[in-house]
Amino acid sequence: MKWYSYLLCVICIISGIFCSMNLVKIWSEKSAIYGDVSSIETQNGYIEFAKFDFGVINFESDDSYVNYTFKQSFKHYDFNGLNRQYAVLFNDNLLSNVEYRAGEIICTFNMNFYNIDGVKEKDISLNILIDFYDEKTDVSFNLKNNDNCISYFNRYMIVNGAILKVVEKGV
Repeated sequence: MKWYSYLLCVICIISGIFCSMNLVKIWSEKSAIYGDVSSIETQNGYIEFAKFDFGVINFESDDSYVNYTFKQSFKHYDFNGLNRQYAVLFNDNLLSNVEYRAGEIICTFNMNFYNIDGVKEKDISLNILIDFYDEKTDVSFNLKNNDNCISYFNRYMIVNGAILKVVEKGV
């Protein structure tokens, strides 16, 4: 054998050792989280007051599929809309047009849907009413089906679900 074939063998063996060391490093890596994911509540000093997890909202329509409604009852919450500060979040999106009254919250969740070219296709307004009674809490949703908005919102819920939170300003 010539001297360069020995050199080639030594180079292959050395590169194999280095590759093996790198594979050991790759295989021994572990997944970890560094830092904290801060939510809107913690950033603004809010404490979770009530959480309503719907999963997927099953709307019903009584008037030829124009107005869709959904209503569900939950346990009693001691709500005081006149003396305390609250905020409402739908799927961790802070709602801006919210009206607080003594025993109810009225708000709207607005969504825009875009096509693959970035052009807005659909604009949806989901009206939300939360009634706080002595023995229960009722949450109602109303959606007007303009140009098949219900199918867009159903696709949104399949991916994101539907979680409504009422948060209270920390004391």
